[in-house]
Amino acid sequence: MKTSFYFFLWIIIYPLLGLIHSPWIYQNSFIVALVVVWALSWILNKNMPETLTYERVTEMATILEEVYTGNVKAFMQRLSRMVTIEFVTAVYMGVAFVFILFSMVRGSADDWIALLIFGFFAFATISRAVKLNQVYKRIKYNPTPDECATVVEETFRFDYAGYYNSRIHTTAEAMLPPQPKHFKAFQIFSLIIAIICALFGLFYLIMSIIILVENRSAEAISGGIMYFLYGSLAAYFGIKDSATCFNYFKRRKKSLSI
Repeated sequence: MKTSFYFFLWIIIYPLLGLIHSPWIYQNSFIVALVVVWALSWILNKNMPETLTYERVTEMATILEEVYTGNVKAFMQRLSRMVTIEFVTAVYMGVAFVFILFSMVRGSADDWIALLIFGFFAFATISRAVKLNQVYKRIKYNPTPDECATVVEETFRFDYAGYYNSRIHTTAEAMLPPQPKHFKAFQIFSLIIAIICALFGLFYLIMSIIILVENRSAEAISGGIMYFLYGSLAAYFGIKDSATCFNYFKRRKKSLSI
């Protein structure tokens, strides 16, 4: 599934949990939400293997094609976006960690599991961001297709050599596996969710600005920053995935008209 789907799911799951009047669920809402998201992800991967595999393959092929055609500029722009997203995510996780820790110190919360999870995610995203930033600088100093190919194999773990050997004998489109039967319906669903996710992201951004303007307490400021960062990520992935879906329909329309 696209990233915007999980942002959308995470946004709506808390109101849904609130409909279940259970003190235990209220006290452990973060863990319950995490388990639900993980379980749904597992179910989707188990029941939609061809669709999700085709989606991953097409995304991988897009990156490999950029390297094959020597489009260093597009590849660097992709890396730059990835670095930015990882750093923003890392800051969000770090602020959430501080926010939970601050609440625990004040005695208004006691959630060690959430604290540990956000701490782990913050460390992991910071590590990925630093690694990607090093890779980006590496290509910036040596902006060649060969360097991009090396990065694709070493960092992304893609088989560029295999792709290259096959690509020289055919087109990029011909190398893709057959499109699954219900992939068009999947793209329509993804587009709807992506648009909703983008709107939710904009709503969170507006809320964060209101909170930061009207409040001066450390806890409120931390909460406002969390809303701002989460809203930024949700809006970004919502817009990005919407564009991806629109491009799919555009390519499909073009291929049908030929």
